[in-house]
Amino acid sequence: MQNTLRIFILAASVVLSATAFGQQKSTDAGKQEFEISCAICHGMDAKGNGMMSEALKVKPTDLTLLAKKNGGVFPIDYVTRVIDGRGSIKIHGSRDMPIWGTRYSINAAEHYVDVPYDQEAYVRSHILALVDYLYRLQQK
Repeated sequence: MQNTLRIFILAASVVLSATAFGQQKSTDAGKQEFEISCAICHGMDAKGNGMMSEALKVKPTDLTLLAKKNGGVFPIDYVTRVIDGRGSIKIHGSRDMPIWGTRYSINAAEHYVDVPYDQEAYVRSHILALVDYLYRLQQK
């Protein structure tokens, strides 16, 4: 009887583990970052129609057309610098968009209070995740 109970518990554990594993969603860091940080202005579809877009002086950019507006080439360096925002970009005009490089630096300092870390690596990883996600959203 005890062996039967053990086998039942083991089988139930395997089934429950397989079910839980099958239901796990893959994490897309860029998409998550976009939804948390950018969608309020650019919209969940990245077309510039977020909840705050009407309140802004300048309508947010349709981020799905970046490559199309750049001769079919996604402007990785430019997009990275705009998101980071710590360096000035003359073409960008006024800076209504948050300076995410600074915000990520602050987030890193709050997260890694007493642990050594590379602040620039932390900032860069978040920005590159966003850039990768935007690259994948480009319209053909």
